[in-house]
This record gives sequence, structure tokens and C-alpha cells, in this order.
Amino acid sequence: MPGIIRNTLARLIQWLDIPPPAPAPGTQETHWEFLGDLLGELASLTDTETEAFAACDYRDPDAIAHLADEWIRPVWARFTPTSRDKILATLDSYLATGSEKTGWILPSYSIPINTDVRLFFSIIRRELTGSAPPDTIDTARYRENDRQAFANTLFSHIGTETGENGESLPELPVRHGINLPRELARHDASQPLQAMRRWATTGITPDGIRGLPCDAARWTEKTDPDTIRAMAASRFARQQGTRLGVHRLTLTFSHPVGEGYLAGAPDTLVTTRKARCLIDRMGYLVRCYPVLRG
Repeated sequence: MPGIIRNTLARLIQWLDIPPPAPAPGTQETHWEFLGDLLGELASLTDTETEAFAACDYRDPDAIAHLADEWIRPVWARFTPTSRDKILATLDSYLATGSEKTGWILPSYSIPINTDVRLFFSIIRRELTGSAPPDTIDTARYRENDRQAFANTLFSHIGTETGENGESLPELPVRHGINLPRELARHDASQPLQAMRRWATTGITPDGIRGLPCDAARWTEKTDPDTIRAMAASRFARQQGTRLGVHRLTLTFSHPVGEGYLAGAPDTLVTTRKARCLIDRMGYLVRCYPVLRG
């Protein structure tokens, strides 16, 4: 009975998104979604960009370095120092310990990058900080914080070309194409599970856009995605300041809201209580979908 009460309370805390307590002195807290946030606009590619990226090979260190400079450095520069510390702690912890969660990022965010993920994040870390990730860490100083409220605490400078001290920030990448409403429809409850299975296995979306195998999920029949998007829009608005705000929110519910298949695993149907919503640099909601991991 005590175990049931603890589990129920833990779910209630996640659902309410109660702000997390400060970490213990000397402890750095990590969360896997921070690495998806680091990849910034790669997490909300247009169909044109998705097919272009899926056709490229990013197993070459020089190609990864170029990608980091064009797409990731501008995002990194806009994060607050506190947010950069959280991302760096997660990067170093995962790379030093060989965490499987490093491999969650690209398929969970539907980022069509053909690469070796350990090499990919190691080079990104080197390009952004000027030094390679440490080979070893004091694991006692790192703690995974699974609270969803903690996962929603990365803030960056939104809609500005200058930093806090007036310094020029790197230009954001030039985008090709536009995000269309049909992207949201790919997760509709009316989509057949076979379409989700094919998407997870081949990377082909229900409407025929070719990417790479990724997590693929639809809303459950009793879920109203319009309500979820409205909740996300309200929270985005509350967390937007004059210059600072968040680009990604993950919401946790008390009941299942989605179901689907993990990338390359078409035999096991996964249900989830989580939804992820992303806004673009102009503040428009461009993606909202069930999250199968974590």
C-alpha cells in the first residue's frame, strides 16, 4: 500500500508540474530532453529540410562540426548561462557513462541525422566549448532529475540578435520551406497503427515524407490534441519574459494520451502519458506529439 501511495503521489506531482526543489550543494542535475533542446531548430524541420537531411551522411567529424557551427551554435549562444550549465552537465554525464539516453534524442525528436550519436555529441561539445568531453566524471556529483518540471527549465533569448550585455549573437540558420498544419495531423488518433509502425521502421511519415526511422505515435481516441495545444500555449505565454522564454514544453498527464512504436521496434506498442510541444523562433506552435520515451 505505501508503494501505491508513493507512485500515485509521484504521478500527481508530475501532472501538476510543481516547480522542482534546488539540487543538493555540489550536485549537477541532468535530463535527457536537454540534449534535444540543444539541437534547437533541427527538432522542427520542414518537410523539405527533413528529406534533405535524411539524404546526408553525418558520420564524418568535419560534417558534424559544420552542422554544429551552422545550426547548433546559434541556439547554444542564446541559452542563459544556467541553461548552458544544465546542458553541459547532461552531455558530460551521458558521454562519460555511456548512457543509452544519448541514443534517445534523435529518434524521439524525429531528427533525421544519420550519424554515430556518441561521436555526434562529442564533436558538438568540442565545437561549442573548445574542449573535448571528459573521459571520466565523479558520478556522485551528477543526478538524473526525472521531474517534468525540471525538464521544462531551459531558457533562452527569444527573438533577439543581441545577448544580455549587448553582444552580437550568431545568426540563426536559414530555413527552407515552412511547417504546415499537416505535420500535426500525422499524429491524429485516426491514423492506423500500421502507419505508425511503418514510420518507426522506415522513416516514411503517414503522408509520404521520407526521413529516418524515428519514434512514431498517435493520440489516443479519448485525447483531445486541441486541448493539449491550448494548455501548451498558455504555459508558453506564462514562461515568456521580455527577452527570455522556453522553446520546448513537455506535459505529463494522469492518463495515457498517446501510443505508438519506438524507432526500429515495430513489434511492441508503447503507451505514454507525455506530450511534447515546440514553438519556432517567431513563437508559433509548430509541433505537438506524444513522447514515447522517459
